[in-house]
Amino acid sequence: MTTKQDKWIDEVMGSLQQMQPVEGNPHLHTRIIARLSNQVAPARKPLQLKWVYSFSALFVIMLLMNVLGWRGSNSTSSEVTVTQQPVDIETVISDYGLESNNTYTSLP
Repeated sequence: MTTKQDKWIDEVMGSLQQMQPVEGNPHLHTRIIARLSNQVAPARKPLQLKWVYSFSALFVIMLLMNVLGWRGSNSTSSEVTVTQQPVDIETVISDYGLESNNTYTSLP
């Protein structure tokens, strides 16, 4: 059994000895280097002033809207009265009319 396997291994290894190495193009490296050096990066265009002014105006408008909204929310929050007493679960259930379903548990 091992002799058949050894023969097969020898045949496979022997077939590799008959192969010839592949010859590459000797000028390939110089062609690649020449092509890379010929490619010039495109010059960057300067930013147009109209875009700078438009984005800065947009930023100022958004900032003013945020400030005015923040001031408006502070003035309305002072009008709303908040109860200082803590509310327990029974009060919430009775306020929302959930008494028909007595499945809640009151924690101490």
